[in-house]
Amino acid sequence: MALRPSSISKLVTFGFSLAIVPLVLVIVSVTISIAHFAEQGQTSILRAVAMSNAANRMTNAVRSMERYGLQYTVLQDQALLVLYQQSYDDYKKAAAQFTAAAPAQSERQQLRSLDTSLLRARQLLPIVALEGNRSALESDFSRAGTAAQRLQTAVNEGISTEVGKLGTRALAIKRMTLLEVLLVLPLSIAVAIFFIILITRPIRRLDQAVSGLGDGDLETPIAVSGPRDIATVGERLEWLRTRLNALEAAKLHFLRQLSHELKTPLTAIREGAELLQEDLGHELAAEQREIVQIVRDNSLRLQRLIEDLLKFSLAEGQAGAGMAQAIPLATVIEELLQSYKPSLRSQSLRLDLQMDAVNVWGHRDRLRTICDNLLSNAVKFSPPGSTIHLRLFAEGDNAILEVEDEGPGVPITEHEKIFDIMYQGSASSSGKVEGSGLGLAIAKEYVLSYGGSLELLAKESSGACFRVVLPLAEEPNSPDSADGAGRLRYHPAHTGAEDHHPGTG
Repeated sequence: MALRPSSISKLVTFGFSLAIVPLVLVIVSVTISIAHFAEQGQTSILRAVAMSNAANRMTNAVRSMERYGLQYTVLQDQALLVLYQQSYDDYKKAAAQFTAAAPAQSERQQLRSLDTSLLRARQLLPIVALEGNRSALESDFSRAGTAAQRLQTAVNEGISTEVGKLGTRALAIKRMTLLEVLLVLPLSIAVAIFFIILITRPIRRLDQAVSGLGDGDLETPIAVSGPRDIATVGERLEWLRTRLNALEAAKLHFLRQLSHELKTPLTAIREGAELLQEDLGHELAAEQREIVQIVRDNSLRLQRLIEDLLKFSLAEGQAGAGMAQAIPLATVIEELLQSYKPSLRSQSLRLDLQMDAVNVWGHRDRLRTICDNLLSNAVKFSPPGSTIHLRLFAEGDNAILEVEDEGPGVPITEHEKIFDIMYQGSASSSGKVEGSGLGLAIAKEYVLSYGGSLELLAKESSGACFRVVLPLAEEPNSPDSADGAGRLRYHPAHTGAEDHHPGTG
């Protein structure tokens, strides 16, 4: 991909920049609007101040001219005439400043009316001084005062109008700013969320890939898209997966080959020992028979250890699992129990069966191995004449299998260790052949691979009770389910043991 960034840091920088650009534009727009508003406000304030000062000066000048003019007509004092002229000059300067402030049309009309009244009063002043009739002069000064007062009122009204305009402009800027924020903020958030997803998605995929490798998933290909550095890490993980897969396959091949190579001489040793025991047993001395028995038992133990080691490697590697199916677990257990008839008879063990018709997701051979390892463990540690309880029932969305014996039990300190590889508990077994220490570890690996759990329940009395929890399946994919769990084909009563079914006692 040509536009794909070369690194996650560049993608983060680009995403961050793209997310804040709309916000920066809003800030710039608001700043410009506020600057224009401030400039307009400053201009309006300066203009209003200038017009107000000029109007006040003109009003004061009109009052001074009226006072000096009327006094002059009475006293005929030239000093008063000079003061009158100075006041008139002050008025003209103030009027010029007022005109420079660009007054409104109504204000200009009031100013023209004021100028007209003052001009007539100025023309009448020498005439009134000679004739002494002041009524016309007083009338002009009165009209001038009224015009000045109206001008001052117009200026104040103009200032109020300008203040109102500034308030309206400020409110408009506030609304525009709020609108821009409401429009841009969701856009920035959307861009940020988009880039967060774009950035975190390949990282999550890497995390899933690493977790999958840690959980032993070597079958799912690893493909990570995104920045080139992340994609490169994904390619390295895919290489690692294929390498681990190849190593796992080589290990399993080696174990199978080794198992095959070891089984052949072990079988010959065991069969030779059995032939010596059967054909020449009466001719052998007691010590010789004991040696033959030791050879036979240890060859069996070694063969069992090799088989369990291979099973554990298969369970750990998840090799050859195939697709899980809905399996009737009761049928698997019934078939398995057929092979335990001799062991149950030889130890006078009773079997208490309470099994419901439940189907679980899994593989028939693995489910058989789980049940076989738990049942063999119970048989091995059960004292002669005791009872093994086997219960199978549904609870919610899970199938529950419990295998309980009346043996010495497991110390509380060993409840977690009992599932470790090659761990041998402190309790002594009644079996002739010592276990491999892999049976429970294999069972737990298989159970965990189906999303279930295997635990040793705490008991107040003697004995051990193992509980298996497996997800229920809706429909079985095996014709064996037609038999139903209610019609158990294995009846220990026929072999000297007791079979108890739910509802039958």
